[in-house]
Amino acid sequence: MIDITIDEACNYIGIDYMDSTIEDNLHRAIKTADAILKGSIGEKYPVDDPRAKELGLIIINDLYENRNAESNTIKGTTRRLVDDMSLQLRMELRRRKRE
Repeated sequence: MIDITIDEACNYIGIDYMDSTIEDNLHRAIKTADAILKGSIGEKYPVDDPRAKELGLIIINDLYENRNAESNTIKGTTRRLVDDMSLQLRMELRRRKRE
């Protein structure tokens, strides 16, 4: 599981207060981000890599900010950043498997 706490997610998103609904939404977003990273990078993606953590925070922010939107897609430069970091981590994971 990705090493992102509720407090880290709140700080990243800019949430100054906490209630049970926000906490539930963030727990769900953290679990979803972990599942997305496992699917895009690999089951054993490097959870301690700062890029994986940043990807997780980006995904959590997007899920939280767009929780009421019709589509939960990341757009523009954020999409390119996520794609680039995901590809880089996948390639490194494959390289490690060969070693």
